[in-house]
Amino acid sequence: MPWDESGTENAEEWIYVSHDMKEVQQLMWDYVGIVRSNHRLVRALRRIQLIRREIEEYYRRTKVTVPLLELRNVSEIALLIVRSAMRRKESRGLHYTTDYPKLDDRHWNHDTIL
Repeated sequence: MPWDESGTENAEEWIYVSHDMKEVQQLMWDYVGIVRSNHRLVRALRRIQLIRREIEEYYRRTKVTVPLLELRNVSEIALLIVRSAMRRKESRGLHYTTDYPKLDDRHWNHDTIL
């Protein structure tokens, strides 16, 4: 009987996906959460870019699964959020930026478009 991969799981993939998902979530909570700073955002950007490269390498050499696609999407959204936060030079709503503590309607009272 020929080998059939249906119904099997790649244990290696599960741990990579699981770990990277937790790492992205923790990075976002710790560095891009309610209180932000330029230093934290730069650190988050570097880590997320590294994780995204690792995800892409893994994606190209393994079987595509829903959790892997979800991880790619989460990392992409995390990157967009960090880049958006880095562009905005003010504190607004729930997000307080220690480097820009004041609201700045004159320059930033509009949507951020990347």
